Amino acid sequence: MKEEGVQDFLKGLRAAVSQLSLYPLEHPNCQASFKRGRAAAENLADGSEVVVALKGYAFFLNGTLLAYTSLMFANLYQDLSGREIESITLVGPTDAKDYVALASFVAGLVTDFEPGGSIRLNESHLTHGEDDSAFSDLRFSYTGMVGTLRNLDHRVAREGTFEMSPVMEAVEDLIEQAMSSSGASLLLSTVKSHDEYTFYHSVNTCLMAVATGHYFGLTRKDLIPIGAGALLHDIGKVAVSQQILNYPGRLDREQWKEITLHPQEGAQAILAAGGPGHEIASTIALEHHARFDGLGYPRLSASPQPHLFSRLVAVSDVYDAITTRRAYRRAETPHRALQLLLQGAGGAFDPDIVRSFISLMGIFPPGSILRLLSGELVVISHHTGDLEELQAVVVRNNSGEDIEPEPRIVNIDEVGSQVLAEAAGIEPAALLEEAGVASQLIAATSAAPEEGAMERSGVDEQELRDQATRSLSSIYERD
Repeated sequence: MKEEGVQDFLKGLRAAVSQLSLYPLEHPNCQASFKRGRAAAENLADGSEVVVALKGYAFFLNGTLLAYTSLMFANLYQDLSGREIESITLVGPTDAKDYVALASFVAGLVTDFEPGGSIRLNESHLTHGEDDSAFSDLRFSYTGMVGTLRNLDHRVAREGTFEMSPVMEAVEDLIEQAMSSSGASLLLSTVKSHDEYTFYHSVNTCLMAVATGHYFGLTRKDLIPIGAGALLHDIGKVAVSQQILNYPGRLDREQWKEITLHPQEGAQAILAAGGPGHEIASTIALEHHARFDGLGYPRLSASPQPHLFSRLVAVSDVYDAITTRRAYRRAETPHRALQLLLQGAGGAFDPDIVRSFISLMGIFPPGSILRLLSGELVVISHHTGDLEELQAVVVRNNSGEDIEPEPRIVNIDEVGSQVLAEAAGIEPAALLEEAGVASQLIAATSAAPEEGAMERSGVDEQELRDQATRSLSSIYERD
């Protein structure tokens, strides 16, 4: 399947539309994006006819569902459907004028699209085309949450406020799905979008924080505000310029000062939104960089340590950030991220939460790509509780050739090294689902709460509420 080609085509189209929102059509940036996008379209068509169709919040290539492409390009899907595009047919060599016309039409610069060229709209319609796999509901919830967060982010940037109720509804829906298949939700958290880092990072942090909270022994009643806080933990970054957020070098003093204000900005925005769960969510946004030892930012005057829920979200936040490539830093492997969390236990991170997180994820978390001493490449699918045996799928032989995915149990002493998904050219979640291990993932990974974790935290429910109130009071002390 040409899924990678579809992703290149959609990435090129998204970039072209983005450039057209900033510059006139003749601008060099637009012309360069047209050239790259047209090349991606030609590569996808490869001299024949292909159809990229849209239905039910999903993309299809020649009638075949592209589940994870759909997650990665949820925003573009909305743009295309908003222009009432149901399919894009590429016919043979892509004409440069046709590609510019497509980008201009999607960008809303023109109202009509000429039929009969090398790019044709709505000439093909799906007669079935539904995502009916075992992961479909969870994927739908994930996509919905990305959309909710994106709309909320735009509203905060435009109006300085938002409503809390859509956030809580999205979180409750995701928790409903994730609680019944925690392993699938952890695997879904490997989905990355470099172009929309903040949205996907926040949703992934939410997935992992909810799974960890459940494993830690928290109830569904607690998981909802934790999920909301995790989803909104970086909402304050809307007040920080994109130049500073993506600055490739070392930040100067003024730039760093602007960065350190985002927790307070986020907490204030959530408090202003109001609604159920807003106090806890606001506390999490305020404290997610405060560190377990209190030496982070902002400094907390009301408590020596951040709230338990803030400490829980902080671990998931850092893990996802470490495993994602940014403009200023390369991605690290999941195993390396766990090592860094362990090194920070007792300082930056709550050691009990780190212990629970590692126990839940395993030494090599679901989606990890390992090169065995034999030279074979495998992808970890799920855990069964045996620390010495890893449930995996072999995807490349010892000659480096791609093979039909084959389930296999890997002993820990067979592992040579871990490989970044991007370097291997593999999307772990998509590959494992295509390999037919979805049922094992859902059945084998509903982790039971870790015995004694909540007791070790030493904090009761009333204390959690009281600490949230004390933490939030410090916002006004700094104003």
